[in-house]
Amino acid sequence: MQLRSILSFALPLLLAACGDAQVGSDYPGEALLTLEGTIVNELGVAPAGPVEAVLVWNADDTDTGSRIIPVRASATGSFPASFTLSIHAPPPEGALNDFSEFIFENTRVGIATVEAALDEASAGEGTSLGVDENHVIVYVEGDMAEGGLWSNFFGGRLAPGYHVMEVWPREPGGAVDAELQAAFDACDAVATTEAEHNACIGYDGKLKVRPSAEGADATLTVRMAPSEDLEYPDWH
Repeated sequence: MQLRSILSFALPLLLAACGDAQVGSDYPGEALLTLEGTIVNELGVAPAGPVEAVLVWNADDTDTGSRIIPVRASATGSFPASFTLSIHAPPPEGALNDFSEFIFENTRVGIATVEAALDEASAGEGTSLGVDENHVIVYVEGDMAEGGLWSNFFGGRLAPGYHVMEVWPREPGGAVDAELQAAFDACDAVATTEAEHNACIGYDGKLKVRPSAEGADATLTVRMAPSEDLEYPDWH
């Protein structure tokens, strides 16, 4: 299931320099999640134009495969630039992963990286200016099954709504790789149905993904650097 779909947030996003008020007649209401972050420029040169912080969703399901829904949100300020990103609605339909047909799951989940790009067309691994290498944003649509793929993948059940998650890449022979392999083996050893075996795939992703200890108070760092120097969180 490897893919790198450019799936940005098709909903009202409020993204501005810290301290800039965005209140007016079109104020979108109370945010479901508000994040603070910094864009750090390690490119050695100034970007060619204004830089935006973009949520890039990587979505797949058994019916439609990968999906692309690019929508940009503007960022303002000098570099390094502090920003506030407020999310006011659930992600669009196409941003949600649905594996209910072959795995015992009763909810859909969206997983997004936070990236810096000149526009939505240039967002995505290898083409964006930068990425937060240590976090992903997760949206859970409904109640998560205990012992299902998603609860295995996230180290436990997540409540419906948005979550800030920390990520650690797997490396052969490394501590994270050994931990997840042991969890997969233990899960698979006691699985008695096809759905239970499939749910063990939750331990077999490229990343260890766990809730941030700071929750929504976590500070994101979007690092702009040459593409070969960036490590994009790839959960598949």
